[in-house]
Amino acid sequence: MLTRKAAIITIAVVMAIVFIVIYTMANSPNRVIQKYISEQSTTVNPSGSSTNPVAQFNQYVTDHQLPTPTVTFNTIKKTFFSREVLASFAVFTYADDGQLKNIHSGMLSFSLTRDLLRWQINSVDIINDMQLAQ
Repeated sequence: MLTRKAAIITIAVVMAIVFIVIYTMANSPNRVIQKYISEQSTTVNPSGSSTNPVAQFNQYVTDHQLPTPTVTFNTIKKTFFSREVLASFAVFTYADDGQLKNIHSGMLSFSLTRDLLRWQINSVDIINDMQLAQ
């Protein structure tokens, strides 16, 4: 009887740990930012003007008829309850012969905080506007 109770308790503890790990990974700062960027890319502002930095970057891509940007993340400041993450946007365009033609890039800074398990974006600031690289 004792071994059956121990097995049930062990399975419950393992399932709880797996749930916490999966939940934490799904709510990592990078995933929260990716979701935010994805949500902003589906929002279209017909006037072409927006105060949201992600929407401004998306408007630049739309105005210049560019493909979807590649976004990379770099955590520059990290504590248990806060993160500062730089998101670099880059769009590479190619000539008909396959040679790299232009690079358009920009950078945003995301400031995040969390309560116990959930990350929340506090602010988004433009570090470098989306523009044609020199």
